[in-house]
Amino acid sequence: MSAQQSRTARRRLIAAAAVAVLAAGGLTACAAVEEPTVTKASSGSDTKGRDSGDSEDSKSAGDSETGKGEEAGQERGDGPLSAGDTASYSSGLRITVSEASSYTPGEYALGHTEGNKAHQVTVTLENTGGKKTDIGLITLSARAGENGVEAEQIFDDEIGSGFEGNLLPGKKATARFAFDAPASAGNLDVEVDLLDFTTEPAQWSLEL
Repeated sequence: MSAQQSRTARRRLIAAAAVAVLAAGGLTACAAVEEPTVTKASSGSDTKGRDSGDSEDSKSAGDSETGKGEEAGQERGDGPLSAGDTASYSSGLRITVSEASSYTPGEYALGHTEGNKAHQVTVTLENTGGKKTDIGLITLSARAGENGVEAEQIFDDEIGSGFEGNLLPGKKATARFAFDAPASAGNLDVEVDLLDFTTEPAQWSLEL
């Protein structure tokens, strides 16, 4: 078994153990689970067409209308996020998923089926809180197409190692993930789960 395969097996075992704890009743009330706040990638589009020399008075007026200032682009909802949107949690962790692009698996890649198409996404984490955050348990899963068939994650020497360790305040971490989807699939629904049992996973629907 290669080093990459060893890391993959380890991460899968960690995820399985975490799910087992939840199934055994390791959690308390489900009502405590936190929904992420969503910041749309186009949240700044309402400034298009304005002169770059807008006065502070006009900015203040816009802030007073929303009552939220920079948070005017944030919202909550049950629908999926789009490419470039950011999911934020009260801990200060922000998660952004890029658009999907084509990926060519290596010769010894795991998870790719001949006849399917591989797609990659870039996930960026940012810790805006005051404490370090353990990002080693973060997992991704995906479904593809109108029928939502499971899109298996691809692992090879170039992609799939995920996140490890702690993310310090003010720092970012970036990793690429790839998924195997039917050739006819027109969308890829990606879910990012913190596996901390206190936060609701965030989901993105990406066009292929």
